[in-house]
Amino acid sequence: MIREIAIRLTQLPKGISFRKDRGSFLVKRSKKFVKDDGEYDTRTLTEIVKLGIKPDMTEAQQKKQFETQVAQAVAVRDDIDKKLASRSFLLSEQTAVGNGTVQDIFSRMLALDTWKGGQLKHVTSYYKDTLVFFETQGNKNPEIKDLHDEFTLHDFKKWLIDVIKKRPMNTRQTANNRSVNKRLGLWRMLTAYAIKKRLFSHSDCLDPSPTAKNFGIVNSEFTLPQPKDPLSVEQEDQLLDTIKLYEDSFWWDCLVVAFDTGVRHDGELNKISTDNVNFSTKILSVKRQKTSESGGVVWSKIPLTARALEVFKRRRTIALKDKDNRYFPISKSALRHAWKKYLALAGLDKSFTPYSTRHTYITRLVEAGVNAKVVQELAGHSSIETTLKYYTHATDDLLNEAVTNLVAYKNKKRSSGNSGSSSSMIGHNSRKVLK
Repeated sequence: MIREIAIRLTQLPKGISFRKDRGSFLVKRSKKFVKDDGEYDTRTLTEIVKLGIKPDMTEAQQKKQFETQVAQAVAVRDDIDKKLASRSFLLSEQTAVGNGTVQDIFSRMLALDTWKGGQLKHVTSYYKDTLVFFETQGNKNPEIKDLHDEFTLHDFKKWLIDVIKKRPMNTRQTANNRSVNKRLGLWRMLTAYAIKKRLFSHSDCLDPSPTAKNFGIVNSEFTLPQPKDPLSVEQEDQLLDTIKLYEDSFWWDCLVVAFDTGVRHDGELNKISTDNVNFSTKILSVKRQKTSESGGVVWSKIPLTARALEVFKRRRTIALKDKDNRYFPISKSALRHAWKKYLALAGLDKSFTPYSTRHTYITRLVEAGVNAKVVQELAGHSSIETTLKYYTHATDDLLNEAVTNLVAYKNKKRSSGNSGSSSSMIGHNSRKVLK
């Protein structure tokens, strides 16, 4: 059997080697790409595939296992090839894309009206830099395909560095990465928008920037994602009881406020100060992360539960010692670490995330029959569509309860209507007798 394996190993596909010492396959693929300085470098991805042949296996079982692992190694190699090919730095000169001018696509993106104030000013400046670049190349009306076919990001970046160095805005006469990358990002956003509009295939062009979704770019082929499952009341209590068991008062207080207010962790929960809590009215004022449609700051007033109010009263003295008078001066990583720790100790599903506290809060409001506009205000959603997703995500029990309440309401109205008719008849007959 070993001799047969040795013979077969010589026929393995390129990029797969056998590790005799470990009893496994080493899958390795590499490709060249151009660095910022114009020199070539190599990007390599590797993965180990265990052979899994055991001494107690029969010869037939060994052969079958070997064939299975060879097939898996080939599949791993193909997957690695796809990963390498999808990287933006491996942009091919042979990339085939569709038509559509850069000016037209940019105008369509502006029509989304998602850029406000200074943001619009800067994006427009980046766009003008793109047009100037193509003019220097003898192309005054570039198409989206020209961003990929004729020039690479490296070409544009090299030109940008030379231009930015000469601008008075940069006193050090150097082009920092942020200035350059923001302009490169516009290329990716233009590409992303063209993909969403079906001008060409994603597989045929450079990876779009993940930030493209923040500019109102929505793929019409897919439905908006539904909210993730919230924690049940029992699961919430189980998590908080576990934290209390370990006598970690800080994180118990922190998560109680998160569960009872539904605020976002980064930018809202960690910025609640002593000025935001009114003990007389029992109201928490939250400065939302997202701006209004007009570009202004959004504030939400959230009524506090008894236990959340007690948390703020107990922690006020500690908060006053913070330089910004914050109740929970925490980072995202610290919260994530504590959440994973206590989630595991409580024996709960690890699919829950810190953001689940917000999902739980909004879901409880919906289940309690709170009006959608009120839920939108309490949750700080900029769009009612976001809020309505929680209503479409309603459980069967909630739907059944709604129908039951409807029937009960109708019966109540019928009952009150009949009694009203009887009363009027009595009154009529009484008047008749008096006459």
